[in-house]
Amino acid sequence: MSSLPRSPFPPVRRVVTGHTLSGSSTIVADTIQATRYWSAESTSGNAIYDLHHTSEPVARVDSEFTSSDGKWVDEIAENKEHVSKDGSVFRVFEFAPGTVTPMHRTVSLDYGVIARGSVTLELDNGERVVLNEGDTVVQRGTMHLWRNESETEWARIYFVVLGAQPLEIGGRKLAEEWRQ
Repeated sequence: MSSLPRSPFPPVRRVVTGHTLSGSSTIVADTIQATRYWSAESTSGNAIYDLHHTSEPVARVDSEFTSSDGKWVDEIAENKEHVSKDGSVFRVFEFAPGTVTPMHRTVSLDYGVIARGSVTLELDNGERVVLNEGDTVVQRGTMHLWRNESETEWARIYFVVLGAQPLEIGGRKLAEEWRQ
């Protein structure tokens, strides 16, 4: 592998949220991901970075989502839910300079990639982490808000939001919640 050109990209950073045993939101990991390759014999230099895995499939990608005339049915027009309880949502969030979202929790597993700019993820316990262009976040049902602290630059995050099992931490049920 040493004869291959070095990647021009910065290391892949992964931030993962979770809960303490008492149910408080927390950052459980903030790491630079290790590089993997297709195989030990790989000579391509094409790196793989695994960011998160779950063990139960939800999505159906067969003909269920076609109309009687065989055309694809676009569910976006029909569905305005923030989280699809039994499915997934792929969306883009744009944050204007100086804006802050409400503190909130969704019962979901969210995979995010910061595509442009910089945002601060803030948890209800006061923990804060600044995420920059190219960083990733695995948001696991914690109370949080997003803050664009720039006075001039917009930020954009791509998210894949997966419906999750009901959230119970330390015997306490945690539901979707939005604070103003």
